[in-house]
Amino acid sequence: MEEQFIKPTERGQVTIPKEMREKLQINQNTRLRVYIDGNKVVLEPVSPLDLILKELEVEAREKGFTRQELDKEIAMVRERLMKELYSEGQ
Repeated sequence: MEEQFIKPTERGQVTIPKEMREKLQINQNTRLRVYIDGNKVVLEPVSPLDLILKELEVEAREKGFTRQELDKEIAMVRERLMKELYSEGQ
């Protein structure tokens, strides 16, 4: 894909070119992570799972969970989910 030059609006907004949006399947519902990498501004599509994990991390910190407590809770939820998904028909 060919590089393109774009110009921010007065409010700092930019439009991602259509070809790039289509290639990365970016639409109006896609969440993007924005960060600086050296002298670059990077926009990166974020999966719904990434958003859930971030929310869980924030909530765990607010509630004072230790890393060990969080790991234990995640393991219990994972085990329950696997049973629900894969043991239903057996």
